[in-house]
Amino acid sequence: MGKRFEREYEVHYYDVDVKLQCKVESIINYFTDIGTKQSEKIGVGIEYMSERNLAWVFCKYDIKINRYPKYGEKIRVATNALGFKRFYASRLYEIFDEEGNKIVEAIGVFLLIDINKRRAVRIPLEQYEFYGVSEEEECNINVSKLEKLKEEMYSKEFKVRYSDIDSNTHVNNVKYIEWALESAPVEILYNNNLVELSVVFEKECSYGDEIKSICEVKENDEGYIILHKIENNEGKELTTLISKWSK
Repeated sequence: MGKRFEREYEVHYYDVDVKLQCKVESIINYFTDIGTKQSEKIGVGIEYMSERNLAWVFCKYDIKINRYPKYGEKIRVATNALGFKRFYASRLYEIFDEEGNKIVEAIGVFLLIDINKRRAVRIPLEQYEFYGVSEEEECNINVSKLEKLKEEMYSKEFKVRYSDIDSNTHVNNVKYIEWALESAPVEILYNNNLVELSVVFEKECSYGDEIKSICEVKENDEGYIILHKIENNEGKELTTLISKWSK
């Protein structure tokens, strides 16, 4: 278990949806921000990584939401590295309300790449020291695939805009989640709460690319399970997701 880092946030109006609940995209933005701020504080931030032609890219997210923060609410977001394994790193994220209740928990898996070669590189030993991760401690990092959809029930098409691109020159990970949710039936989005989300990022897309968001909806006693897929105009799979919704 690595060094822990915490920060307080206030849920702003631009963070919430029609129900004045924090959007899952905003929650992931908190995670991205807290992770970046920790890296900057311990000395391995954006400039440090850029000088070495290195970048962390998202591979997978598993998110569980017990309760959504609401507009105006103050929350505490905490994170720490769970462990490293060759090219992969795992990080824990937690969100607490003002009473100290844990309302959101997530695990993110990252891949360290050489920016110029766009290839994975082994995590340097100095990164272990900066994040307080033991070299000897075995870390089980789950990079397994998700269940694939079998039926294309709903779909929408999008074109990658300049504003979708981040500092690593590829599409920001939150955009894939936005695209995925946009293809789901609006009745489910309005009348149910997203309680679990798993995402596997498989391939990148670039400015100007045309992409398609596809989903298959399954209903059960608790609510809905939606299998999502993002693909490019050549039919290549970019991202897969599973979202679980409570009634």
